[in-house]
Amino acid sequence: MNRPLSSLSIPPSTLSVLLKAGYETVRDLDGSNAEKLAQDLSIPLGSSQAIFSQGNMQRRGVRVPLTQPAAAALSSAARAPFATKCVPIDRLLGGGLPRKHVLEISGPPGTPKGVIVVGLIRSFLNDSPDGEVIFLDTQNMTTASALRKAVPKDALARVSHHVLHTLPELVVFIHALPSILAARPKLGLLVLSSLHFPFQATSSKKPTHQEKSTVHENLKKALAVLTTGGVTVVVTSQMATKLLAADGSPATFDTGARAVMVPQLSPAYLPPAVSFRVLICPQARDSGVCRLLSAPSTQAAGKEEPYNIPKREMLPV
Repeated sequence: MNRPLSSLSIPPSTLSVLLKAGYETVRDLDGSNAEKLAQDLSIPLGSSQAIFSQGNMQRRGVRVPLTQPAAAALSSAARAPFATKCVPIDRLLGGGLPRKHVLEISGPPGTPKGVIVVGLIRSFLNDSPDGEVIFLDTQNMTTASALRKAVPKDALARVSHHVLHTLPELVVFIHALPSILAARPKLGLLVLSSLHFPFQATSSKKPTHQEKSTVHENLKKALAVLTTGGVTVVVTSQMATKLLAADGSPATFDTGARAVMVPQLSPAYLPPAVSFRVLICPQARDSGVCRLLSAPSTQAAGKEEPYNIPKREMLPV
């Protein structure tokens, strides 16, 4: 009964509606029925009946066939993690990035987040002969031309580069993710570069806290669908300064006793069961540590690994 709805034979458009309404597992359907669900979510009665039929089969112990994306996800899970090509991060992750997981890399300006991501893309393409990559740039940090130069020529057809800068554009993209997954069954890696940027204030409008929270929640659900469907997600983000009082509570410039650097994005957008958060913390111009801020329960958060720049075997160009 705890089986994710995303593993059932549900059309992506219907699954998206269910997730947005807060339904994630078969158990969440308890207390409702096909007619009520169809009316509440404005979906066809036939689609609602099919959902409850599969849910009831599972309750009786009947094996319900997995959707194609879910079956692909199970197949991918059996494969070894692929190396990020950044030795400190690979050590923090226990040898590499597990498939069907989310990796967030945060660091101050000037840290090699983009270089690490390019190395990771090349590693994925080499390890997945048929896998496709979507690279979404929100801050013009990695141009299509630069990406073409970094990716092997024989793999260029499997990489697509897209640009968006505003929060409304990001909302549209999030809404389209389930459809993108259904249309691109070979999609294996999604890169969200500088994801913090659309959430920043613009000259025309500053996003409200409620708007940010809504986008975070919708993104969290979309990422859960993607990882369940076999897609690995990599996010880069900047750092922000957080002021703390002497007792560790949040503070202002007037009351703060110390300042710490934290990821600019809160973890609210990340599915916690499949997400890693890594910080790049420079201690000098060409060195510092990579710190595992948080990870799934089987991993030890707080671990650190030193890095040095440049080391071609660690940070490939």
